[in-house]
Amino acid sequence: MQSRSLHPQAWVVLVLAALFNASEALCSVFVSVYLWINSHDFNTVCLHFLTLYIVTPVFFVLAGWYSQVRDRLHAYRAGLLLHTVFYATLLLMRESSGQHVVALGVLRGVAWGVFYAGNNTINYDVSTQGKVEYFIGLFQAISGASALIAPLISGFIIQTAPTALTGYHIVFGLVVALYVISFGLSFFMFSDKQQRPFHFFRAMFPGKELRDWRLFLIASFSMAGTFNIFDFVLGLLMYMRTGSELQVGGFVSYQTLAGITASFILARVIVPRTRRRYLFWGMIALVIGGAVISTQLTVVTLIAFGFLRSVSGSMFGIAHFGLRMDVIRRALRDPAERIEFICAWEIPLALGRLVTMTTIMTLWAYGAEAGLRLAFFLLCAARIGTYLLMTQTTALRESETAA
Repeated sequence: MQSRSLHPQAWVVLVLAALFNASEALCSVFVSVYLWINSHDFNTVCLHFLTLYIVTPVFFVLAGWYSQVRDRLHAYRAGLLLHTVFYATLLLMRESSGQHVVALGVLRGVAWGVFYAGNNTINYDVSTQGKVEYFIGLFQAISGASALIAPLISGFIIQTAPTALTGYHIVFGLVVALYVISFGLSFFMFSDKQQRPFHFFRAMFPGKELRDWRLFLIASFSMAGTFNIFDFVLGLLMYMRTGSELQVGGFVSYQTLAGITASFILARVIVPRTRRRYLFWGMIALVIGGAVISTQLTVVTLIAFGFLRSVSGSMFGIAHFGLRMDVIRRALRDPAERIEFICAWEIPLALGRLVTMTTIMTLWAYGAEAGLRLAFFLLCAARIGTYLLMTQTTALRESETAA
């Protein structure tokens, strides 16, 4: 049985993750719906996210550099403040938001890049050797639990408000308040003010001695389509099918519940020697989901796909995260280099997102619903490539023979 003791700062990180995910769950999926209501154009909504994915890696690397030479906690707090500014801006723009999707995408991309540079570094630091699967399982379960009811609350507020737009403004206001609270609680975390050099080139362009890490960079590109893109597209499709924010909220909560349950169970059974098994079944679950939703886009197929991708996300994600942390640790010449590798992993992920968004927009423009179904299938099938790349790593083979 795997040791379950955690880093002293782990519970602070988990509480802040719970607050952040509750904030995002209250309104993140509804941003795409809000922009749709104010533009009535699918590609306009996609343009917002395309801009977001272009800007994010630039500021992720910049914030990673700052975290290395100054303090990772500064980046984390700045990211929380920038999220506050983004949702406050939505409140101020109101109905005109659909005309400023690019500017909003830039602002949100800066917030994402800065926040996740600090957040991912902190998560790495508290994921101590031998306990990473247990930590990430708890992280996903606690984050998911905090986000379970939030979408339903948002949907109920929007549905029962005097007007839908009034409901959206109430929700965005609540989120701003939660981010301010998170900012205050972040002062319970320890600072890390030691100045260190930022050796990004070695992590971004690894040599032959870092073969496992090169495979992970390629894998990052191959799995990009399932990072965040499914969330906003599925939520928007559910709204387009039902016209009800409450049903969108219920759909998101249902997926969250499936993910929580899977993470809670899998956190106790996924250990280094079983990673290959769960990577495989996680891949199979997602490919089956892609086959289901490629037949037709109905409420039923969306629900079926939502379940399969949630279970797959926990199964594949926990095993993948643990393996990635092991590969990074092996590649480090100094433990302080972890920020460079975390930043480097984001670059192919960002490129993959750009390719994915461009593909979705193109297939929608030329094939409408049929094009979108094809896009879903291709995104899910790409997980086969990710799995094959993972199986080529020395770290995976060695973890299977470890005691």
